[in-house]
Amino acid sequence: MDLRIGPTGNVNKVGIANNAAAKSSAEFTEALLESYGITVSKHAQERLKAREVSLDREKVDKIANGIDELSKKGVKEGVVILKDLAVVVGVDSKTIVTFKTPPFTKGGVFSQIDGAVILE
Repeated sequence: MDLRIGPTGNVNKVGIANNAAAKSSAEFTEALLESYGITVSKHAQERLKAREVSLDREKVDKIANGIDELSKKGVKEGVVILKDLAVVVGVDSKTIVTFKTPPFTKGGVFSQIDGAVILE
């Protein structure tokens, strides 16, 4: 009698129940953003993975609130600025266009935006 627990026949039966835990950090972050109705552009997806950006629920909540604030002001393309992250967003579509992570360099420019909100 075989009483092993774990993968059998190349199927991890325990892991199937918790699909989110099996995802990479970038995939989890994307799923979390999508739960707020925020989509992530292909470019932003690449930045998430390349820069190993990981967002928790608190940061995603701040980004969502920032998008709402920009929308209230009539901004179409904006930047949500947090202490350690800047997020360029398409406000109407609730789409993250790109991420900027530290180090923030002097002379850095965000182009093609019409508003910004500083949250931290």
